[in-house]
Amino acid sequence: MTKDELLANIQTSIDEQQVKLEGLKQKALDESHEALDDVRAAIAELEPKLEQAKSKAEEIAAVADDAWDDVKESLETSWHESTAKLEEGWNSFTDKLKSFLS
Repeated sequence: MTKDELLANIQTSIDEQQVKLEGLKQKALDESHEALDDVRAAIAELEPKLEQAKSKAEEIAAVADDAWDDVKESLETSWHESTAKLEEGWNSFTDKLKSFLS
């Protein structure tokens, strides 16, 4: 995968997560106090993970093109780990919310 391809994938992922987070914030405005506490906790957990993903994208973007081949594997692995943590946070929150609403 080229640097540009990885950055495009990263940006798509960040954009998707940002939309989810904004939806979560909007949902917080409409929920009961108990659900609101869960939503706020999820936001507090997910925002730093999204910021970490954005930082990782900036780190990848800053790599000089001539150094890309030397760091490509490490950065791709690091990005996949960041994405997995973010997705894990979303899944955990979704499970909690489903059980609360059931």
